[in-house]
Amino acid sequence: MIWTGFVTRSAEDSSKFKRAMFLLAHVRRLLPPLPRDYIRRRRAVRRITNVFLIASLSLIAAYFITRPTGGTGFPAHNHPAKAAPAASPVPSSPAAPPSAAPLPSNEANGYELEPGPYTVSEVEDLVLHDANRDKDLHVRIFYPNVAGKFPVIVFSHGAGGSQTCCAGLTRHWATYGYVTIQPTHGDSAAQRRNQGEENIRFLQAVRDALKKPALWESRPLDISYVLDALPAVGNRVPGLLGKIDAGRVGVGGHSMGSYTTETIAGALVDLPGQPGRNFGDPRVKAVLCLSPQGPGQFGLSDHSFDRISLPYMGMTGSLDGLGPVASPAWHKTPFERSQPGDKYHLFIEGANHMSFIRPRTLLPGRAEQGGNIFEYTNSASLAFWDAYLKGDARAKQYLQSDALEKSSHGAVKLSRR
Repeated sequence: MIWTGFVTRSAEDSSKFKRAMFLLAHVRRLLPPLPRDYIRRRRAVRRITNVFLIASLSLIAAYFITRPTGGTGFPAHNHPAKAAPAASPVPSSPAAPPSAAPLPSNEANGYELEPGPYTVSEVEDLVLHDANRDKDLHVRIFYPNVAGKFPVIVFSHGAGGSQTCCAGLTRHWATYGYVTIQPTHGDSAAQRRNQGEENIRFLQAVRDALKKPALWESRPLDISYVLDALPAVGNRVPGLLGKIDAGRVGVGGHSMGSYTTETIAGALVDLPGQPGRNFGDPRVKAVLCLSPQGPGQFGLSDHSFDRISLPYMGMTGSLDGLGPVASPAWHKTPFERSQPGDKYHLFIEGANHMSFIRPRTLLPGRAEQGGNIFEYTNSASLAFWDAYLKGDARAKQYLQSDALEKSSHGAVKLSRR
């Protein structure tokens, strides 16, 4: 390698550069002596101007020929990764939060927006077999690469989706010390294709999920079976051995996954011949619903939510109106109808039905609000899990403060009851 100025050149590039310099050095030979008469002088000036123009272009071409691709002309530097902060031990059980204290200054822009201190491993497809229903359940798992016992979050995908959804959320939680498990439900379009329905399309799978009560019933049963199988999961995945704390379990979901979550929390479902069916699972300590499901769909009624007493957080947005009965007000129904105490509802201006599970910037003209809708989801959901699965007083204080609303510059409204 030859170092010339601020540019690193290979031997081949250096040869090209030398040829260009040689050409420029001999350009002067083309210049004539300055003539005495006016006409010849003007012609000579034009020739001199053209020669210098050609020489300048040759120099510029030589620079770009020899310049390293993709660079700036300056040598590249490898910067060491920022060291992760030391991980604090995870408490074995939730504790009552102490009296309020001022929020740390680093939360002025959001609660734990950056990835957490733990590196994460992924199990892409673990197959669990429910003998009682003779059903194989495919799950994806994220877990921290550090010793200790961690709370579990089971996350349910939307209608027609699969275990591959929402990795931005579930991986983020895992970096902060959670084991996240995502089952694939029977309405999954991808799973139905794998089982022989080659022509099934996503929208058809969604329509089937809306009108087939058997799918309304199977989803909460899938979640309860995952909780039954937690000991087996810990034994089958070497990196998970001894890490699952089955006493601290949260359930979350998006869209129809929120319906699944609501039923696990105790919402009653009217099935054919089974009015008021209760799928509530007492092992669940807190629930998160992204685009919650209101009455008039999936067998839910006006009074389905009266029995929900668990800590609950729902999220919706001004553009969250997907479906025949959906609207931001409809999505707020579970929050308003459930029992008061530890209930939160996050409204995000500009958020649509899919904004909560993948990055999406704010609407044009709202850039002054700052941040990103998906970041609000990450921040608020992690604070909720930390508060109610880890007993983190700082997280609960954040939820009780106006920090999230201030950091969003008016894009977010957090209601409590």
